[in-house]
Amino acid sequence: MKNNILILLLLISTTTFSQQIKKCITVEEEKLPNYKVKVIKTNHCVEPKEITIRSYVVTEWEKKKRKKRKKRKNEK
Repeated sequence: MKNNILILLLLISTTTFSQQIKKCITVEEEKLPNYKVKVIKTNHCVEPKEITIRSYVVTEWEKKKRKKRKKRKNEK
């Protein structure tokens, strides 16, 4: 009986820890006129939050996103 209770508590604790994990960096895109994109990167893991704002030409931003996807795909 004690073993069953212990296993149950372990399962509950692992599920609560897994739910608390959050992404450190969020990226937001915003379309601008003249074929540009404004990219806002926010790092939530650092105190105070780091916010980086950059603007790219649409084709340049798409190229960067493709590279990131390709890199992620190769890591798996």
